[in-house]
Amino acid sequence: MQKQLSYTTRLTLVLCLLCISTFSQSAWFSASGQAVIVAGDREQARQQATEEAIRQALLFAGASVTSVQQITNGLLMNEQLEVRAAGEVSSVELIDEVYHNGVVTVSIRADIFAQDTQCSAADYTKRIATTYFPIRYEGQAANGQVHKLGKEVALKFQGLLNKLSPALNVSHIEPYVFDWHLSDASKEAKFLAGKTNTQYVLTVTIDDISVKRQRPAAFDFYKGVQQTRAFDYSVNLINGATGEQLFSQTYRSQAQWDFDSRAKVDVGSSEFWKSVYGQNIVKNIQKSIADLEQLANCEPTMGRVLAVANNQLQINLGRNHKVQTGDQLTLFNVKQINDSFGQEYHQFILHPTPLVVRQVFNNTATLSSVDNSYLGDVQPNDYVARQ
Repeated sequence: MQKQLSYTTRLTLVLCLLCISTFSQSAWFSASGQAVIVAGDREQARQQATEEAIRQALLFAGASVTSVQQITNGLLMNEQLEVRAAGEVSSVELIDEVYHNGVVTVSIRADIFAQDTQCSAADYTKRIATTYFPIRYEGQAANGQVHKLGKEVALKFQGLLNKLSPALNVSHIEPYVFDWHLSDASKEAKFLAGKTNTQYVLTVTIDDISVKRQRPAAFDFYKGVQQTRAFDYSVNLINGATGEQLFSQTYRSQAQWDFDSRAKVDVGSSEFWKSVYGQNIVKNIQKSIADLEQLANCEPTMGRVLAVANNQLQINLGRNHKVQTGDQLTLFNVKQINDSFGQEYHQFILHPTPLVVRQVFNNTATLSSVDNSYLGDVQPNDYVARQ
């Protein structure tokens, strides 16, 4: 029977709020994380499971830690775990640690101080466009016939990000595979952002899905050949207005591959996503989402001017992006300039008068200047931003 593993962490608020003030609140959260023991490395698996449990507790609490925390409580004494989110962990205790069928489950309890939002830009949802993810070395997909993995991972990425992230939303996935690593990503990203009315473009390349086989020792012959499969991928986030790369990170992992090499694996099935390998992909997507969330949370939320009439502007942000009547935005346009060496730069030209939101609809809003002064030289495809 194929092993099934769920990295989805069960989170339980175990105590009432311990302390409440005007600016912050503290609470105890308990969470469990799981990891597969690869090549007998129990310590590495234990660390991964512990980090997963802490990260999930932070996501649930809405906290964000930017420094390396030295955990000194319980059985985690003298270990360092890098946990990033917008808040603080005052203590973490290891409650339980269980090894079973090649999987370690770690349960922790954390005292988390969630901070208030530190920037108004975080109030708005920033939209992202992408395509199906390309597999860099297509021949590696022959094992299991997983040629559609890029499409299914893109859809899984969209579902998880839209569920987990309050600040980001993958609103468009173009229904084709695009080889970003073989193209002018900046140019293509600006085109895609303009086409889809999105602020960012996410470019992802699946770099390695190779399979390694390990024959068991003589005394373990009954176990058969053990298979592990890599899942390495590169993630880039590009500003759709300027083509500037804001984020670039490569994630590397491997997990047990439970499928026969001659079988055709349905990568869209629940069987695949519940497998050890499928859950490893989910775990890595969650890591990417946490990194993207931290980066983009306080980036200015940008929208485009759709139309200009009667000294009012119609923009492509609305109620679905958390825009509210009375919000103030900055109007600007972007110009490309080149120096004498041919180096390209972007110049942001700000309008001197702030704008205020007068009416809000689902996906659009109507703006005018705060003092009703004349908005000269404003054109469609100029930009507005919430700083």
